[in-house]
Amino acid sequence: MQPIIKKENILFDVDAKDKADMIEQMVEAFSKEGYLSDKEQFHKDLLAREEVFPTYIGFGIGIPHGKSSGVIDAGLCVAKLKNPIAWNEEESVDFIIMIAVSDEGKGEFHLQLLSKLSRLMMHEDFRNELKNGVNDKVYEILIKNLEVE
Repeated sequence: MQPIIKKENILFDVDAKDKADMIEQMVEAFSKEGYLSDKEQFHKDLLAREEVFPTYIGFGIGIPHGKSSGVIDAGLCVAKLKNPIAWNEEESVDFIIMIAVSDEGKGEFHLQLLSKLSRLMMHEDFRNELKNGVNDKVYEILIKNLEVE
């Protein structure tokens, strides 16, 4: 079993032309690090979840997430973009945290993680630390505040 957060899944200065491109890049990062058994299935499930309700939470932050049979191990992927991209018709993002969870086991783990992240993101200091931090610092902040390994 892999750790939920890896430094390799914290991406900085990402160039993305749009939301679809950004999601593809983050799914690829999960796949490259061995979190996925079926990259296409996870991508499909993630997009289906996004269609139900966009995952923009405010403050220029998106938290796409989903349970999928294509996921082996639960994980987070973080992306800080070079330039904001449109996330929905009215909002743009420059910071994204993607959550991947297997649809087997772990119960409502992704909802607990999503809830905790959403609460933390309401605090300006926490958001600023993530958005302005370097890779190692962002990694430490997430490990400390999410109490995961």
